[in-house]
Amino acid sequence: MATTARDTQRDLLHYVIETQRLVNVLPTAGTDRAIGIVLDRVQAVTNADGAAVEVAEGNVMVHRAVNGLRTEPEGSRTSADTSLSGLCVRVGMPLLCRDTDTDPRVDAAACRRAGVRSIAVAPMFRTGEALGVLRVMSSEAEHFDDADADVLELMANLLASGLSNTSKLEREAERALRDPLTGLANRFIFMDRLAHHGYEARRYARPYGLFLIGLNGFSVVNESLGQEWGDAVLRSVAQGLNNTVRGGDTLARLEGDQFVVLCGNAERTVVEDRLKNRIDGVVADVNRELSLDGYTLTASVGVAWSVGTDVSANELLTEARASLQRAKAQR
Repeated sequence: MATTARDTQRDLLHYVIETQRLVNVLPTAGTDRAIGIVLDRVQAVTNADGAAVEVAEGNVMVHRAVNGLRTEPEGSRTSADTSLSGLCVRVGMPLLCRDTDTDPRVDAAACRRAGVRSIAVAPMFRTGEALGVLRVMSSEAEHFDDADADVLELMANLLASGLSNTSKLEREAERALRDPLTGLANRFIFMDRLAHHGYEARRYARPYGLFLIGLNGFSVVNESLGQEWGDAVLRSVAQGLNNTVRGGDTLARLEGDQFVVLCGNAERTVVEDRLKNRIDGVVADVNRELSLDGYTLTASVGVAWSVGTDVSANELLTEARASLQRAKAQR
């Protein structure tokens, strides 16, 4: 089924809402972690080559964070009087530079050196005070349009709404996003990343896969040997899986003995057999290392793939659960 403009708008709204939920669960959105989340997401949603946060300090714009293609390194300072970002703060509205070669508001030579041909920028305001700007860049001229400016403004507003620097809150936020037993990402983070990949798949046709992992025999070990041994199994499996997955994948513990690996922008023929073999290897190592008093664990894996606009994120998770049940039944 073809994706309509209304579907795209609905996906976009859902994507922004999910980003806001994730930032809100962090009591502080001014941390490197929260800024990084927004930069990654605004870059993805606008299909930009780079994104940045610039903080206004008097008459100077300071590069607070930079992602991907960059015009200036983090920590660098530029005059607010001569930059598009400074103008954005002064006028208090999003601005588009459709072509850096012809727009007098930007330094064309500097943009050429950085490989930037178009820019979109939106102000971050809190209680009427201009905190700075959120900016995206592309190596293509005419890349950004008014819709991109609108979503950039939404992202800038949600980032500005929680700026803070309290280290205690940062630690509390980190704990809220992690499974307390294994240290892996928890269900909240997994569902957010699943929505993120679902949006990218629908907009850019980027394939992604789910590997839902269940431990066969875990309940017997937990009941027979005690919770202490059960917890040791879960921690050991989590560590083994964490050492196995790709750097860009999301590994989470959903509940009980159920883990999940979310592989973004991955090809099924390349990933599936290799990851299944590695999962089996991790469980075999746990059996050997813990010597579970004669009990043996195995792993069942449910797999589901999306290659574009055909399946939503939640539908894919349902498909993976059904696949896991079939794999368990076959054992």
